Amino acid sequence: MFITREAYKSPMAALFLCKGEDGWSAIELALQQTWFLVHLEPSDASTGTEVHCGRTLLLFDFPNIERFILSSPDSTARLLTVHIVTPGHVNGSDSWKMDQLRAVWQGREPVNGSEIPMDIFETVCGKRYPASFSALSIEELAADKLKFEFSH
Repeated sequence: MFITREAYKSPMAALFLCKGEDGWSAIELALQQTWFLVHLEPSDASTGTEVHCGRTLLLFDFPNIERFILSSPDSTARLLTVHIVTPGHVNGSDSWKMDQLRAVWQGREPVNGSEIPMDIFETVCGKRYPASFSALSIEELAADKLKFEFSH
């Protein structure tokens, strides 16, 4: 979730935004959690031709991205890249990091004697981040099968 404030509203927004859209010079993240930066290439829905000016979205969970991945070829946008943006407590540093995703794995997380499905995100550098709220290490989580592989 994002926090917006009137003080952050962009005075230049009226020059290039459509009716009903607002532009902001800054937004605040409400939670220090993993985010995803998605780059899409829209197409003209009437002709099906690609429009060579990408759109970039910041999303807070992977199910929203799966919608773009699983959309049919006649979709109005083509997914180009996905980056995972991790806070320091997730990536083991003292700062935010952004890495391009190579793949998403279907994993299993042990919870109270049973296992629940969860995603494991693998970067092009080979680092893996689980979509887990437990304190288990990546080695303790089973990555069963490849869900998505992104081309680079």
